[in-house]
Amino acid sequence: GRSKAPRSSSQFCGAQTESRSRMVVRHASSSKSMPFLPKPQNLSGLVGAEAEFDPLGFSDTFDVKWLRESELKHGRVCMLATIGFVAEQYVQFPGFPASEDALQAIYVAPVNMTALLLVIAGYIESSSYGGKLTMLDMFEGEGAKRAPGDLNFGKRFLPVDKAQADELAMKELSNGRLAMLAFAGMVHHNLVVKGPLFPLFPEGWEGPQGSWDLDSTAGALNSGRLGL
Repeated sequence: GRSKAPRSSSQFCGAQTESRSRMVVRHASSSKSMPFLPKPQNLSGLVGAEAEFDPLGFSDTFDVKWLRESELKHGRVCMLATIGFVAEQYVQFPGFPASEDALQAIYVAPVNMTALLLVIAGYIESSSYGGKLTMLDMFEGEGAKRAPGDLNFGKRFLPVDKAQADELAMKELSNGRLAMLAFAGMVHHNLVVKGPLFPLFPEGWEGPQGSWDLDSTAGALNSGRLGL
């Protein structure tokens, strides 16, 4: 009877060790930012990869360099867009009609200037990548040598120290993500109040009344214009 006690104690300790080992392995294979999801396997080498945030698993399906390129580009555009969205209410280029509601600026801007803007943007977009714009060819050939988002623009202002350069890159990424959310919020604000960004709550505004007057399928369904 006495010989069984040490054996059972040993088995208990072994079970604890095995359970603890399983927990360690499970923790190591989980995402740091979302521990209830598996750790993304294709983010290594990217700035911000230490957060291990990819809840929808896009990096398992698409080229992660192309995804980061897209994220950086959208973030940069939205950082500029948030400034423009605010400035439109107060400042206009010479010869451009004023539009307090930034969402209406596209409708009052001269057609020739809008077309010129599209041509310039299209040329910059195409020439920056040598015509290779898709996920399949953007990082082929010479493109394989560059980091996502590196268009050789303003690089001489970056710190020589890699740690400092990575810190700036992380700040750009974070500010770009915030700007994407902020721009979406600005657009929805103007749609809800049916007016400019400021004041945030127009005088006499009583909140959303009925459906939005949007010339869209969703707006038509919501207002009953389609007879449904």
